[in-house]
Amino acid sequence: MKDVIKEDPTLGATKLQKRLERHYNIQLSYFKVWSGRKSPMEDLHGTWEESFEMLCRFKAALEESCPGSIVEIDCKNINGKMHFSRMFVAIRACVDGFLAGCRPYLAVDSTHLTGKYK
Repeated sequence: MKDVIKEDPTLGATKLQKRLERHYNIQLSYFKVWSGRKSPMEDLHGTWEESFEMLCRFKAALEESCPGSIVEIDCKNINGKMHFSRMFVAIRACVDGFLAGCRPYLAVDSTHLTGKYK
């Protein structure tokens, strides 16, 4: 299964089930395929916990290699465990390029206002 998942990591359990059943001429339950898919995915990409632990190292590496960049990681404490919620990344070179190319003002085009109040 590892080779199949390596070939297409977005392959869902249903399609994987059909592919394995066709290839090996056996019947598999959806749950068995779904739970069996977890191990090869972890071998290829690592666990969710490992990825969460690498977030702070990613933030430090990005801030060191691109000074002035903004990296914010939002985590929630649920039942004494930290859970990843969201992340914001603004690379300094991208921010500078955006600001250099911005117009000095913003305008609103009113052609879409065709309702009752025009």
